[in-house]
Amino acid sequence: MPKQEFPFPMPNGWFCITRTHELKKGEVKSLKFCEKEIVAFRTESGTPAVLDAFCPHLGAHLGEGGCINGETIECPFHAWRWNTDGSCAEIPYAKNFPPKAKDTKIFNYPCVEINGFIWAWHHLHQEEPTWEVPVIEGFNGDDKKWGKVYHYDYNVNTVLQEIAENDVDAAHFPKVHGSPSLPETDAIIDGIYKKTIAETLYDPNSNASEEHKVKDHEMFTTTFTRESWGLGTVGLKMINLPPDGGEFIMINASCPVDNKHSILRWSMRVSNETDDELGMAIIDGIANGVLDDLPIWDNKSYVSDPILCDGDGPISKFRKWVSQFYSEPLSS
Repeated sequence: MPKQEFPFPMPNGWFCITRTHELKKGEVKSLKFCEKEIVAFRTESGTPAVLDAFCPHLGAHLGEGGCINGETIECPFHAWRWNTDGSCAEIPYAKNFPPKAKDTKIFNYPCVEINGFIWAWHHLHQEEPTWEVPVIEGFNGDDKKWGKVYHYDYNVNTVLQEIAENDVDAAHFPKVHGSPSLPETDAIIDGIYKKTIAETLYDPNSNASEEHKVKDHEMFTTTFTRESWGLGTVGLKMINLPPDGGEFIMINASCPVDNKHSILRWSMRVSNETDDELGMAIIDGIANGVLDDLPIWDNKSYVSDPILCDGDGPISKFRKWVSQFYSEPLSS
């Protein structure tokens, strides 16, 4: 069987383009997002914005040498200034503002800042958002209950659907990760939202680096909750952490770069009553776990009609759910 590339277009949904602290006031970033060149910037007042990258005047890339001027981004070629909504704000040397410039807008991606990330909405047909990015506990200034936030970023050589499918692929856990799979539970599905809850016996040293392993540890029973909103936002929680019923929380904020590359940005923390060494072992182990998957993703072929058996997990159900996030390309 020759290798098959992933056959679907870029998915629709909210996706993370950067972390909040990585885009400072007056800063401009050149990024690739859903096969497009884009520019992300933060104005002097602190408003984030995301536009297609190329200036409609004569085509300069706004992210390569562009700068912030007040509440606008200034083109590096002729200093034309563009508002956050993509409209032309000013042409510094023009005596008369061209009517065409008044009618021209650079495409601006709907953009929100929440959970410690900046999110942009992508839709293949440029339709407006159909849901909101959820507020996830522990990542919006509600810090009294929680310890330090740990950040991990991964550049992955596959698409978001393939990455997310791992969560329901029960049979790969023992082989790839050397760990038992989570007990299967029926997913709660409500449109773009999916939730699974599983009780499992957890080894805090699973995948942890030697420096972070807990000595004389014991396995403990935890309830593991995973919530997904489309392909871009996943929230994870574990409860009943020793010694006093602590909690672990995590956000997986994903970004489709193109049809072969994705970026995962993870933020993790544990509640204050969790033992420090135990909490770090859990965080480090989960951060390391994805590294086991990278060689598989680097080299695998997409199988549209897989041969499945009992014990594989609800892969077909997952693919049916995820199909709603793709639009048919418009005919040219």
